[in-house]
Amino acid sequence: MKPRTSHHDHAPAPVPAARRTAAAGRILLSEPAPLAARLDECLRKRRSTREYAEAPVHLNELAALLWAAQGITSPGGLRTAPSAGAIYPLKSYVLAFRVQGLAAGFYSFDPEQNALVLLAKGDKQERVTKACGDQQCVAECAAGLLLSAWYGRLRREFGDAAERLALMEAGHIGQNWHLAAAALGLGSVSIGKMDPVAMKLLLPIPEDEHPLYLLITGKV
Repeated sequence: MKPRTSHHDHAPAPVPAARRTAAAGRILLSEPAPLAARLDECLRKRRSTREYAEAPVHLNELAALLWAAQGITSPGGLRTAPSAGAIYPLKSYVLAFRVQGLAAGFYSFDPEQNALVLLAKGDKQERVTKACGDQQCVAECAAGLLLSAWYGRLRREFGDAAERLALMEAGHIGQNWHLAAAALGLGSVSIGKMDPVAMKLLLPIPEDEHPLYLLITGKV
């Protein structure tokens, strides 16, 4: 199904003003350093890692993962992962458990500003683990990226295909995350067993968003 306008040069849809996050607690991230590993090496090294060391990941490593997942790659706002009609319906949230240089908490990632915005303070790892079926890898990881879908514009453009397209986009973002983790020498895995209702009760996610996908990472 094609959008009403070509997606090849489609500018990303602006986030409605009412959904913009307040600037309080904003943390500007450093520009990610070039990843030295070759793509074929990253593809060979990528594995689903379910055991993590206690050591924290560094904020610069997290910044590199976030840029790979959802970073801006052109002046027009296009990103590292493809999106139907360049709508970008997936909101990125960071669960910081053990990140050197970043307080534990729940953050929104703003790709346009390459910044994190603190939404909730404190270590929520135990409760997030329960929302993910008490998986040990969630209890051990250093950080996670939660992708939450906002279907409004996507449904207007693509109708009943909106949910399928959002899931496809989540997969694109996930692979970017995993390949970047491999390049950085970090472990990562996708969490399929996640209760979206429990996550919305636990975290300050807007009512009209729907948690889809959790990606985690940590030292190995």
